[in-house]
Amino acid sequence: MLRFLALPAFVLCGAVALAQNSPARSSDPLAPFVKVKADTLVLEHVRVIDGTGAPAKEDQRVVIENGKIANVLSGVGNQTFPGNAKFVDLTGKTVFPGLVGMHEHLFYPLPDGGPGLLPLYGEMADSAPRLYLAGGVTSARTAGSLEPYTDISVKQAIDEGRIPGPKLFLTGPYLEGAPAIGPQLHTLTGPDDAARMVDYWSAEGMTSFKAYMHITPEELKAAVDHAHEHGLKVTGHLCAVGFKEAASLGIDNLEHGLAVDTEFYSQKKEGVCPGQHPPQAELAKMDVEGPEIQGTIKDLIAHHVAITSTLAIFESFVPNRPPMSEEMRVRESLLPDAWGSYTTTRASIAEHAADATWNTLLKMEMQFEHDFVQQGGLLMAGCDPTG
Repeated sequence: MLRFLALPAFVLCGAVALAQNSPARSSDPLAPFVKVKADTLVLEHVRVIDGTGAPAKEDQRVVIENGKIANVLSGVGNQTFPGNAKFVDLTGKTVFPGLVGMHEHLFYPLPDGGPGLLPLYGEMADSAPRLYLAGGVTSARTAGSLEPYTDISVKQAIDEGRIPGPKLFLTGPYLEGAPAIGPQLHTLTGPDDAARMVDYWSAEGMTSFKAYMHITPEELKAAVDHAHEHGLKVTGHLCAVGFKEAASLGIDNLEHGLAVDTEFYSQKKEGVCPGQHPPQAELAKMDVEGPEIQGTIKDLIAHHVAITSTLAIFESFVPNRPPMSEEMRVRESLLPDAWGSYTTTRASIAEHAADATWNTLLKMEMQFEHDFVQQGGLLMAGCDPTG
């Protein structure tokens, strides 16, 4: 998940805030988003976390030359720097590797239209890339597109230095079977249609594909085969297809982990999504250390299938999680309607705490991911910021 050393998140946040309050002062469109600019920049007295698992190093100097990390030195002792070097005292701050988000999106749910109206998602072409940078995400896989040409245009603008944002790796439009969960998703009509979708969007520049809940085994197989012919990978948030079956069909990656695997549901029918709640109710009664779940872990590892962890969004389904003291830190960043919607949803979850399956599922998911890694599985992570 870690890629390279990045400026600390607080610097990026400050840059975004500066951009909102100050006009651009140069012909460089990114100038308003850069807080400190110099050919040689020295971050002094910082704590460095290098991403290798080694202990953090205190009182370090990070030397940046022409936008790239050139050296990390002890803050103690004399070193020679160019005369035009700019020094920034970051005492009490931490520098860490830029985060590579593997389950990200450039859209967010629009306000609920009411009973009988269709669910829609709005593209966040400006705000999503900036928010990712502010959170320390320097590279991101979009894990499913609703406006693929918008995503392509945003990536191109970032790559050309016209707008700020992380390095984007675009996932094609969702490969969704029938019925699609919303009107912005194309409903596959069969394996040939799945193959056509993959071929077309591969040519348009997508670098991965995401199978979705109602895709059939036959459609998934066709999509995987054609993606692999293009040298691309397929991930999936699955329901109609269980994890072990997906592994046997050649899928490369599975999103979310154990909590969405329907293969253990007693009423599961071949190629049919039974929804999420009935399978989760049965899953919550299982033992992660039991032979069934451990067998799935072994099977996924044997097939070299990676798992993408999305624990942060799962935590928000648990009553009174995260602690309200943490949530209050961002209250001023939200519009009153958005804060009101969040607190209303949070209160509703807490009201049904006694019946909350997610109390158990979150702990099971954490244990599943721990066991998966301990046995040699590849675990990645992402925000999935659409919950």
